[in-house]
Amino acid sequence: MIISKAPMPDRLFTLDVLRGLAALSVVFFHWQHFFYDGRAIESFKTENQPFFSLFSIFYTHGSLAVELFFSISGFVFFWLFLSKISEKKISALSFTVDRFSRLYPLHFFTFITVMLLQFVYIKSHGDFFVYRTNDAYHALLNLLLVPAWGFEYDWSFNAPIWSVSVEILLYAIFFLICLSGRAKYMLTPILIGAGYYLIEISPKVGTGVFSFFCGGMAYIVINLASTHVATKISLVVSTILTFVAWVYVYQSPALNMYTLMGLAFPLSVCALVSANMAYPNFLRKLSPIGDISYSTYLLHFPLQIVFACITDKLGFDRAIYYNPAMLILFVAVLLVLSISSHKFFEAPIQQTIRSAFKKRAVRLDSI
Repeated sequence: MIISKAPMPDRLFTLDVLRGLAALSVVFFHWQHFFYDGRAIESFKTENQPFFSLFSIFYTHGSLAVELFFSISGFVFFWLFLSKISEKKISALSFTVDRFSRLYPLHFFTFITVMLLQFVYIKSHGDFFVYRTNDAYHALLNLLLVPAWGFEYDWSFNAPIWSVSVEILLYAIFFLICLSGRAKYMLTPILIGAGYYLIEISPKVGTGVFSFFCGGMAYIVINLASTHVATKISLVVSTILTFVAWVYVYQSPALNMYTLMGLAFPLSVCALVSANMAYPNFLRKLSPIGDISYSTYLLHFPLQIVFACITDKLGFDRAIYYNPAMLILFVAVLLVLSISSHKFFEAPIQQTIRSAFKKRAVRLDSI
């Protein structure tokens, strides 16, 4: 009997889709921003939000998508870079340029955009929109992409960037453990343990470390399974384990974040990757939403300021954001902006930066 095994595919369409859905989950969770009066929410009824019966889990728990982002990132980085960095096929400089070109241009653009929009908003409202710690010190932290490393006093500017800030730190840690030889397989669970204890001291960084390396451990497990277990058996086993984990999370009287981040999310990633290995084109047609996940995530808050300014200027009460038509309009505009950003801004500038770096490297090698 021939046992069907499959290598890791060139692209994980299932994770692209999951990443895109996670970004939209954060958008739903932040819909409550429209009902903020300064720092507090006034006269807000969660259940009155648009299509609440259909999207209630995103409205109430959409913030957990950030922990899912970390888990996906951990898996993807171990998949794409673990061997290459370990074998020194990618230098620290090349890795840094790769990440900088992908993340910083849109971050810088949205940071400046939010700064200007908050200035417009405060002129007409007397206070900032939702995030109020928009001073020079926090501007510097944002420019350095470290607004979530523990130096901050509160949320500031385009606050969703906090998770990207933590990821920058995670990339540095990841790169270093890749250079540790076989010790990297022992350091991964050690870092998971470190993240567990760090959550109490620094929740943002601790959550990132714990979730990212749980995602990395998921890659180690699924990669090992792919060489010893039939692909469809791996899919069945990972799906069953994922189902059990989610049943446990659902049945628990209180949400256990460690179970969610340490089991439910990584197992879900494993199941989706296994599905992609068994069926290479699974969800391929939906995968483009993964391409715009970063722009969707970073653009939604500045777009909220624009919508709030316009509706307030036109004299509408904020209750208008309970209207389903407003959600449809907002998401439609956001998706158009995200697609445009990815196609006409992010991808071209990323390519320009990477090409310039390669040309410079060639010139230096020829000296």
